[in-house]
Amino acid sequence: MGENDKVKINRIAEVLFELEISQTELADRLGKKRQVINRYCKNAGQPTLAFLREIALALGVNVQELLTPTPSKEKDEK
Repeated sequence: MGENDKVKINRIAEVLFELEISQTELADRLGKKRQVINRYCKNAGQPTLAFLREIALALGVNVQELLTPTPSKEKDEK
């Protein structure tokens, strides 16, 4: 699997864009370095469920909004 074939697990970058919040601002809200947030935004790594919850709380969104939906089995069979 090449770099361009990475599976998108989270949509943190999209939510930040929708809310007009920068990675730096989110990092400041969480007390983390921007590089940590950037890694998650690029799907180069994934936050733990506990940290994903912290991100959701910092952004005022539901955790589910930060995750890429899993295709249903029904769709896969078509």
